[in-house]
Amino acid sequence: MAEQRKGTLGASCLSCPLRQRNEWSVLNEAETRLLARSRKSRDYRAGESVFTMGEPSHGLYCVVSGTVAIRKSDAEGNVIPIRLAYPGDTLGYRGLLLDAKRRYSAEALGPSRICFIDKPVVKTLLDRNPALGQQFLHRIANDLDAAHDHLMRNATLSNRSKFVHLLLALMNRHGCTATDGSRFMELPLSRRDLASMIGTRHETLSRIIGRLEEDGLARFSGRTVHLTQPHSLVQEIQRPSRLD
Repeated sequence: MAEQRKGTLGASCLSCPLRQRNEWSVLNEAETRLLARSRKSRDYRAGESVFTMGEPSHGLYCVVSGTVAIRKSDAEGNVIPIRLAYPGDTLGYRGLLLDAKRRYSAEALGPSRICFIDKPVVKTLLDRNPALGQQFLHRIANDLDAAHDHLMRNATLSNRSKFVHLLLALMNRHGCTATDGSRFMELPLSRRDLASMIGTRHETLSRIIGRLEEDGLARFSGRTVHLTQPHSLVQEIQRPSRLD
């Protein structure tokens, strides 16, 4: 199991700037020291599994660096990316809080450092500090809102608009701005994964990419994406779109 792989002690949780932006920010100094003593930090290679669907929930993970894909398998065995996790994000909380097996898998998309906190320590911190439980409830509510927004986009937007929305969201995380105002990035996911995320086929996505290039709005070369007119794409998804 991924949780049982050996890790090493990393930077102290007391000085970790990411902790101030996530659920663990409510811990007092003594609780944070317990977290720091107990957690293990480990480096992952690109494509390496952090945890897999169906495993027991032995603890939580906190992303320190890199990008992690959260994936789910359907009844036919297709593995679909649900969302991406970034530094400061806590993973695996649902299965731990429900005392259930993991319903998703997690995979490092590139070199990543991730901390693991085992279940007894998390339970101790939840018992000592009720505010930590409230933080996870807020996180669950936010995740539910995001899922509802995703369902609405899938139900109301065209495939092109869904892809543009996803492309702009990824650009906000992974992109750089050129001197002429255009933006570029290396996609963290394959085109097949991108097609799965918007609920369409790879062939349909290829046609959408071709149209964006014909319209002079973007250039694609492998995983390199150059948005020549990012403001035009923002305006495009703000306008009502007709379903394909």
